[in-house]
Amino acid sequence: MKKSMKKCLPEIKDKFDSDSAEQLVLIGYPENAERLSDLIFWSCWPNDPVCRITHPYIYSLRDEILAPPMAEFLEFHLAQKQTSLIADVFGLFINERGEQFRSLVRSYVKNQECNELFLLEEYSINEYKHERELLD
Repeated sequence: MKKSMKKCLPEIKDKFDSDSAEQLVLIGYPENAERLSDLIFWSCWPNDPVCRITHPYIYSLRDEILAPPMAEFLEFHLAQKQTSLIADVFGLFINERGEQFRSLVRSYVKNQECNELFLLEEYSINEYKHERELLD
């Protein structure tokens, strides 16, 4: 059932596919749950047109809704060795929401290597706060 539902949902094909992004956002949660990881991905590219649609939507989701697909996103992209995306997602979403959300995401992580990301200084809340201070 899940696979057939995912096939029925629009898929964002590239950074200019605003129509599909808008459709996914309008469908809303829980109907678009199978595409949340994709929406997270497209929210990591602030200069892309679809990000202007996906980022506010992802940012608006409650922690308990966002944590499972965020963990899935981390595990998938770590397996692909896409560390820049992992750094982006920590900075844009995980650390932005604070320690409680970090703990919630971590509770959904199944992979030990991925779980250890939460212990690295480069992905820590302190590092995030320091980088934010430098920007302000």
